[in-house]
Amino acid sequence: MGMGEPMLNMKEVLEAHRCLNKDILIGQRMITISTVGVPNTIKKLASYKLQSTLALSLHAPNQSLREKIVPSAKSYPLNAIMKDCRDYFLETRRRVSFEYTLLAGVNDSVKHAIELAELLHEWGRGHHVNLIPFNQSNRWFGIFAFVSALESRKVTASVRQTRGLDASAACGQLRNEFQKIPLLSGSINQESHSEVALAS
Repeated sequence: MGMGEPMLNMKEVLEAHRCLNKDILIGQRMITISTVGVPNTIKKLASYKLQSTLALSLHAPNQSLREKIVPSAKSYPLNAIMKDCRDYFLETRRRVSFEYTLLAGVNDSVKHAIELAELLHEWGRGHHVNLIPFNQSNRWFGIFAFVSALESRKVTASVRQTRGLDASAACGQLRNEFQKIPLLSGSINQESHSEVALAS
C-alpha cells in the first residue's frame, strides 16, 4: 500500500504477492492488499483465492460523503463495492479490513460511527475497521467515542498509530512536501515526479 492503486496493476501485484510468499517465505495471511476500489477488479482478485487480507479504503459510511472524500467513488457506488467485498470474503474466507481515516468535523461523529455500524451489519460477518486519525487532528475523546459507538454495536475496530509525522513521512506527506518546494529551472523534469500506479 502507498505505492499506487494495486487493482490497476494486478498482474504485477500478483507477481509481487507470489514473490513475497514463495521466495521470501512470508505467509499469505501476513500479506494485505489495499485498494480504494476499482470496478470489476475485486471479484477478479477473489478468483485467485489468495489467503491474504483485502483492505478497502472506505472513509465514509454513505455514498454522498464518500464521493466528497474519495473522488473516484463516483464511478463505484457504495452498495456495489460492499457487495464485491462481501463476495471476496465468501470466496476466500478471509476477512476484509475497512480503512477509515477520521477527519475532524467531516466523518468522525458518533452519528457517522452508528451509520458505519449499520452499513457493516447489512454486509455481514468477516470484517474489521481500521481507524486512522488524520495527522493528529482528532482529539482522543472523540476517537474513543467513535470506537465505543462501533464496539457497542458489535463492530470490531482498531486505532492505528500514525508514524512518520515528525519527519513529514506519514502517508502522502513526502510528496506534498516536495510539491511545496519550487523546482529550479532546467534542473529536474517535472514529469519524472508525477504519480504512477505501482503494485503494493
